[in-house]
Amino acid sequence: MTTLITANHSKGFSLFELIIVVILLAVILSFAIPQYIGIKNQAHNSNVDAVAGGFSSAISMVRGQWELERRPNGALHTTFVNYGGVIVGVDGSIGTPTSDETTKIDTRAQAMDAAKCRQVLNAILQDAPSSTLSDEISRIKNVIFLVRYNAKSTQCIYYLTYVLDSENIPKNGAIASGNIGFSYFPITGKVHIFKN
Repeated sequence: MTTLITANHSKGFSLFELIIVVILLAVILSFAIPQYIGIKNQAHNSNVDAVAGGFSSAISMVRGQWELERRPNGALHTTFVNYGGVIVGVDGSIGTPTSDETTKIDTRAQAMDAAKCRQVLNAILQDAPSSTLSDEISRIKNVIFLVRYNAKSTQCIYYLTYVLDSENIPKNGAIASGNIGFSYFPITGKVHIFKN
């Protein structure tokens, strides 16, 4: 009696099949990566639009509260309104928000600086996005907005930190080109979005 032993061979992929798979993956990725980057940029732009829209609405509501309180104009150029339980410093002559309750002297729009711009962001928005005044890239990358001030135009500037790196950290002054964010003019109450 003879026993027939058969060899059991398992077949793998041939080199040709592996090359075809790699080429197909490269083609798919060449289309997918730009789409992903485009979607990511659209999401960041939408984030700026949403925050700027909410910020603009909050400015109108603070000004409305100032009107309801019969246009107060405090002593020593310091005026505050109660905005839904939050004390907000306002310009006593036009009612636009200029600081939070910690400001003890001069809440006029002309007395704004970067710190007061940040106070406005945090005071008038419920669950305000994180922000910083720092120049350190490690701190900037841990927040959503970098806050700056343009004294020449009396303009608060809120840069989206996603597009910033150590070589292009904006300083106080005019809006640095190539950035995304929004600005606030406390003299008029206007909000403007800027994108690249």
